[in-house]
Amino acid sequence: MQSIAPEPGFNITFNDGPDAPARSFPQRRRNRHGRGLRGPLLLPGLPGARTRSERFEDLVVDSAERLRELWSAQLADVEYLVEEVPDNLEELIASGAQAPLGKYTTASGTSHPLIVIYRHPVEALCDSPWQVRELVHEVLIEQVAGLLNIDPDTVDPLFGRFRHGG
Repeated sequence: MQSIAPEPGFNITFNDGPDAPARSFPQRRRNRHGRGLRGPLLLPGLPGARTRSERFEDLVVDSAERLRELWSAQLADVEYLVEEVPDNLEELIASGAQAPLGKYTTASGTSHPLIVIYRHPVEALCDSPWQVRELVHEVLIEQVAGLLNIDPDTVDPLFGRFRHGG
């Protein structure tokens, strides 16, 4: 125990030495003004409790399910992945190129075809949540079209609504 006395009659004591008693977990948690421990602000089942990345993943799942309904046989083995940013983002920015919104890789050996959507570049192009939903769907359509080697309008007849104002 240390004691520091900067002024006569004023004493500060620290209980953090090696022989200080260990506090239990409930004692370490915050209990402001004796009103009890803090709990979550929103219950886990409420929509506001989900993070932005979780909501983005939900959009990708919704869009992928729609495309699977339209192209069930061709997209049966396709895996979908959400990444924050592309791996080579610094090089793209340095070269002045626009960051990709997604990419696809074809099946090779034992790996399945893979479609990757980049969350931050997609969200950076949108001003509102409905625009994010539309752009996620369009990016997925473009990647599926590239994977299947067909026209994006063939993949989903509603393609191009967001970018072309249709």
